[in-house]
Amino acid sequence: MSSEFFNSIASKWQLEWERNKIFEANVDYSKPKYLITVPFPYTNSPMHVGHGRTYITADIYARYLRMKGYNVLFPFAFQFTGTPILAIAESIKRGDSDMIEFFKNVYGIEESKVKELGDPYNLAEYFKNEMMDTAKRIGMSIDWRRSFTTMDPRFEKFVQWQLKKLREMGYLVSEEGVIGYCPNDNFPVGMHDTRGDIEPEITTMHLILFEGDENSYNFMVATSRPELIFGVVALMINPAANYVIVEYKGKNFVISEKAYRKLSFQKEMKLVKPISPSDVINFKAINPVTRRKIDIIFSKYVDPSLGTGVVMNYPAHDPFHYLALIEANKNLDVISVVKTEGLGEIPAEEVIVQTKDPAELKDFVDSIYKAEYYRGVMNETIVSLVPDFLRQFVKENIANKRVQDARKNVVELLKSLDAYDAIYEIINGPIYCRCGAEIVVKKVENQFFITYDNPRWKSLTLKALSNIDFIPNEIKKEIEKVIFDLKKEAVGRSRGLGVKIPWDESQIVESLSDSTLYTVLYTIIHKLNFIPNDEILDFIFLGKGNVNDLEKKYGVDLRSLRDEFLYWYPVDQRHSGRDLVQNHIPFYIYNHIAILGNDFLPKRIVINGFVRVSGRKMSKSLRNIYPLFKAIREFGVDPVRVSLTSSVDISQDLDFNENIVKTYAEQLKRVFDLIDSLISLKSSTEEVRIADRWLSSKFKDLISIVNKSVESLDFRNAINIMLYEMYNILKDYFDMVEIPNAKVIGKIVSAWIRALAPFTPHIAEELWHKISNTFVCLEKYPSADEFDYYPDAVFEMHYINNIIEEVKELEDIVKKKAEKIIIYINENNKLRELVKKAIFSIEKGISMREFIVESAEDIKVSEKIYAIVSKLDPSIRNYLANNDIKEEDILVRNMSYLLKKIGVQEIVIYNAEDPTVPDIKSKKSQAIPLSPSIVLL
Repeated sequence: MSSEFFNSIASKWQLEWERNKIFEANVDYSKPKYLITVPFPYTNSPMHVGHGRTYITADIYARYLRMKGYNVLFPFAFQFTGTPILAIAESIKRGDSDMIEFFKNVYGIEESKVKELGDPYNLAEYFKNEMMDTAKRIGMSIDWRRSFTTMDPRFEKFVQWQLKKLREMGYLVSEEGVIGYCPNDNFPVGMHDTRGDIEPEITTMHLILFEGDENSYNFMVATSRPELIFGVVALMINPAANYVIVEYKGKNFVISEKAYRKLSFQKEMKLVKPISPSDVINFKAINPVTRRKIDIIFSKYVDPSLGTGVVMNYPAHDPFHYLALIEANKNLDVISVVKTEGLGEIPAEEVIVQTKDPAELKDFVDSIYKAEYYRGVMNETIVSLVPDFLRQFVKENIANKRVQDARKNVVELLKSLDAYDAIYEIINGPIYCRCGAEIVVKKVENQFFITYDNPRWKSLTLKALSNIDFIPNEIKKEIEKVIFDLKKEAVGRSRGLGVKIPWDESQIVESLSDSTLYTVLYTIIHKLNFIPNDEILDFIFLGKGNVNDLEKKYGVDLRSLRDEFLYWYPVDQRHSGRDLVQNHIPFYIYNHIAILGNDFLPKRIVINGFVRVSGRKMSKSLRNIYPLFKAIREFGVDPVRVSLTSSVDISQDLDFNENIVKTYAEQLKRVFDLIDSLISLKSSTEEVRIADRWLSSKFKDLISIVNKSVESLDFRNAINIMLYEMYNILKDYFDMVEIPNAKVIGKIVSAWIRALAPFTPHIAEELWHKISNTFVCLEKYPSADEFDYYPDAVFEMHYINNIIEEVKELEDIVKKKAEKIIIYINENNKLRELVKKAIFSIEKGISMREFIVESAEDIKVSEKIYAIVSKLDPSIRNYLANNDIKEEDILVRNMSYLLKKIGVQEIVIYNAEDPTVPDIKSKKSQAIPLSPSIVLL
């Protein structure tokens, strides 16, 4: 299917929509309003199919509600802030050949133009224009008057006002803290600053300081299990790693070179000299609690980049440690420190007997840790391992205590011995900045933070979630957990485009902190023809101040700006991809609660799954982007709209697949051609036949389901009905009749085009203009009330189609095409009454078992009748309860249709109650009312 067919139609109607200002939304108190927003995109690449999924989903809903009579505002803006733009511009500037080739070959940008994009602002401006063009080409119904960028001075004043408000409330502070940090760019990083968009997760690790003996250096050891210090019999280093001596707090310590590079950002350390691992293992260390001298041994299982690159060896409780002793040929004590129900005295030894496979050992390490932490108790024998002066403390506070409690007391003991410290580690590392440097943890002073860990603010935000409708509903629990776990967020960056922090203009507001409240600007930006100050913003968004005094003071119409804000806000529906659940969405809710309060929270938040290309999650930083313009060019606008929004459920990840898009394109063309042919019908009748009544009834049901599906954002079900079920029903209808009913077909053509309009607006507009001179996107969305419902016709075709399906199933079973069909029907009056009794029983909620007992008929017959009736639509059951039907008449009336659909030359109908008719293949007795018995010949 050529994309040109769809794209030529799309271009035509996009120009008409823009020329007629169709999507410009203004205050209209006669209509209910609806504000739909999406996160503004980083302008460091073209709009891609991942953007497309979120944005088109929002657009479909916006178009749907417009047709439902809402005054819909769907605005759009552009994010110039942050390292995503800076990193790419700098890559181009330094001549990164891979990046330049990617821009040329994937994005289709000429090399001379690429070189201009080494300037961050040029890059952002170029892709802003590209994105706006693509958004228009994909058919987004945007009010472009309200567009802005994060470099707009009005936006800057607004964000600065927002930050001042947070600071006044105590939610933005300057203090010491730890942050993910790029050692190359020298500024804090968050999720959108990293390759693969990974948020650095920082945790605290215990640091135990081991003295060296008289001929040794000291050792610095990071651990997650300080309580096992009693069973430490050696320290381990990696023989293949580089180690160094560092000075820390006046003492010299051995750590790995990789650890020094990281820890130097957290601790005041001084590099003394490198040292060979072969020299290190000649040293001895002293266990700070037991005071025993312990060996330094090699272990290939030590990760020199984790912690300090020096690891405590507690062989009783870690299979890798036990294995390390074996491989080092060391016959050292194995001391049990924790006793745990379900584990042996030396759990690591039991594991090593089973396997020495490192991959399998990892699972055992995790399971032992969890079991001992949650169920373990400290052995009382540890008391005998420590010097006399420590025994009373260990006996009273550690021995026989649960591990969870004992750990805290062990830390206190180590602190009292001056043998404890702490470091920070990125637990989901390694993570790389977009510039390529590995992210480290840095301890900073006078860093500006938004305090998302503030208990009061956190509590208010968690409570606020009950006022927001989440789609899918299960995402609410995930957001609750994210909010509960949120820590402080560093606000400032030292480089890049963006808003300057108002009280420190050397710092730029990072890209997640300037995008948490900006959607209020959509309500007024088209009328805000000046740069506002704090007093003006206080009035517009908080209602503070006297409007008459303020208008006199500034000479501007503030009343209308306030009215615009109050009319449009809050956001009725916020759409986002799943990647922003970890940061933007919680930040968005936090900031609305803090500054605007509960009344202005978003009413609904919709989260869609990821888009993958060839099974891989897309990431601009990983350079596996599928530009939306490319998809449009290759497949056509409307097929891309459908495939990105309706091929899977909204919560599922979507694999953008060429075959799926082509399948939709082909079916869309079939639907287009069928509707076009219906519009151009030359002959028709006014007679209303069973087939016409059935067609009207089916469309009434389907339009009702489509409305419910779109309302709940079940686009997959809606599009399957509109592209396949409606199409197939029309095909069946034309198999039933030679001349269609003009009135019914006219209703269906109108409703079908209008139903498709939010999803495939361009071909819908093209078809609509064949029957009207209005814009379909402004017409009323079809309602089930437009169609009449005829239960007799619905039952009749249900009955006929069941026979067709049963014949096909029998043919599949015998693996043979039938040449002739025998149909036995049973119109026994007693059994027909039993059908009505079954209907009444089902309506009254009587179970099958009760019905069988009450019917006093053959159990199998009663059971079968009850099962058949229970599957019928309630309206059909009601029809059957009040009408006598003649199955033979139904079959005869639809014989031509049956012959055509089944593909046989002859169908014979026998009454199973007639003793004179033959009993072929003993099928005669199996016929009961509503369930004929069928024989294939």
